[in-house]
Amino acid sequence: MKKILLAFIVILTISACKHSAKDPDTTPIKQETSTSQDEITKLTVYDRHGDEMEIITNNTKNTVAVRLSGKTYELHKNAENPGFSTSDNKYQFTENKHEVTFLQKDVDMVLFHGKKDQSTTKMASQ
Repeated sequence: MKKILLAFIVILTISACKHSAKDPDTTPIKQETSTSQDEITKLTVYDRHGDEMEIITNNTKNTVAVRLSGKTYELHKNAENPGFSTSDNKYQFTENKHEVTFLQKDVDMVLFHGKKDQSTTKMASQ
């Protein structure tokens, strides 16, 4: 009886060891991550009072996201002038080589006016 029980355990052990650890019916799932091809730049500008405005420019989609005082404004490229404005044309953002201006158009009030950091915009002199 002990021999039969021992033989049975050996057969089970051998058959269990031949089983593959990987199940052939399952295939690993590859998670695809979409990489954005947008050209995005971020810039933080300070005004003379120490307030800061974060500017996120998407050059591919011609949009600008302005973060000021806890609010985010989404602006699009304006066809009439060289600036950006919101879809309801309530806010306007203009930027030149050294300065940025963000204003509320319906009351003609400047919400933010600051100068860019000259060390980041300066080109190497030769």
